[in-house]
Amino acid sequence: MFSPPKPASQFFTILSVLLLLILSSQVWTQTSEPSPDKTIEQKPSPMNGLPPEKTPTGPSQAELREKFKNQIGGFAFGRSEKYYSLQVARMLDSQWAIGFNGYTNTYVNRFDNDTAYSYFLPPHDFYGRLRNYEQKYWGGAFFVQRFVADSPFFVSLWLGREHYQKNQTALYWESAGNTYRFEKDSYSSGPRNYAGFGVGFRFQTASGWFFGWEGVWSWYAPYRNSFSVSDLYYSDRTANIGDLLYRKYAYQNGERLPGSSFGLNLFVGFAF
Repeated sequence: MFSPPKPASQFFTILSVLLLLILSSQVWTQTSEPSPDKTIEQKPSPMNGLPPEKTPTGPSQAELREKFKNQIGGFAFGRSEKYYSLQVARMLDSQWAIGFNGYTNTYVNRFDNDTAYSYFLPPHDFYGRLRNYEQKYWGGAFFVQRFVADSPFFVSLWLGREHYQKNQTALYWESAGNTYRFEKDSYSSGPRNYAGFGVGFRFQTASGWFFGWEGVWSWYAPYRNSFSVSDLYYSDRTANIGDLLYRKYAYQNGERLPGSSFGLNLFVGFAF
C-alpha cells in the first residue's frame, strides 16, 4: 500500500491558514477606513484647538460716520408747551464734528391760581391770584462734538446766544375788603450769551437715518433785563404813577432767571 508522506500535507494546511489570515486582514482594513466622500468636517471648538469661525458683521459706527458726513436733524412737539429745533452738522472725520443748533420753546399756562390765608398778619383774610401767562425761549449755538472711539457716545462744547420773554395778565383779590387789583406785566431778557458742555448719544444707521439725545449744561454771561407794567387797575381807587413804579419794582424782584441751566435735546434726522 502506498501512502503520501505526512509532512507535505501539514505544510499545505499551514500555508492555507496563513493566506486566509492575510486576506481577511486586508479586507478589514479597507472597510474600516472612511470614504473620502463621507469625511466629517470638524467644527471649530476650544476642544480641538481650531480657531473660532468669523461671523460677518456690518460697518462700525466710525465707518458710518465717515460715510455719512453731512447731518440734518431736529425735533418738535407741542401742546401747552411747544418746542422746535433744527440741527445741521458736518463730520470732519470719524470722531470730530462741528455744527449749528437753533431752537425755540414756548410755554402757555391758562388759569394759574393760588389762594392763601393770613393768620399771623392782620387782617386775617383770604388772598388769591388768578393769572394767564406765556413764556418763550429762542436762540442758537455753535457746537463741536468729539465721539468716544467707535461708540455712538460723544461730548460737546457749545457757544450760543438766547432770548427770553414772558407776558402775563393777573388778577389779585382780597375777600375781607372785597377788593381786587388787575395788571398786565411783561418781562424780557437778552441776548444772553452762554457757554455749554454736553454729553450725548447718536446712533447712525446704514440707511442714513440717525437718532439720539444730548444733555447740555449752560452758564450765562451777564445780560440786560427789561420789566414793564402796561395796565394797572384797582377796584377801590385809581392807580397813579407811584403804583406803577411800585408794581414794576415788585415784578422785577419776583422774576429772576438763574445764571445756569440744564437742557435735554432730542433729535432725529438724516445723514448723507
